[in-house]
Amino acid sequence: MTEEKEEKEVSAVFLKNVDEFYKDSDTIFKAFDVIRESHVKGEDIMGALQEFRLKRASIFLLIDAIFHKEVELEHKLDKAEVAKEKRDRILEFKNRFADLADDIDLFVMKEIGVGQW
Repeated sequence: MTEEKEEKEVSAVFLKNVDEFYKDSDTIFKAFDVIRESHVKGEDIMGALQEFRLKRASIFLLIDAIFHKEVELEHKLDKAEVAKEKRDRILEFKNRFADLADDIDLFVMKEIGVGQW
């Protein structure tokens, strides 16, 4: 398989994830409102992040990219010519849940085994 074909396949999956995020954004925002509320109370949110990731793995990957792969995400959004309303919804999520970025990063690192002795 050529690199160009692989990139198109990745783009198709990426576009599907962006479309799903946009379509289900009200539900996703509500779920993260609950997670954020727990975070604000000082509660451990790793279990809630785990549960969300298990239920919506592809969306969780997009959320991780929103916070931790910003340049790559922007490049993909530009390349795919993602509509402004979808970009705006992604930016709204990023701004609204910015205080969860470090916890999401820690969760992902823990999941992949980085930093464990």
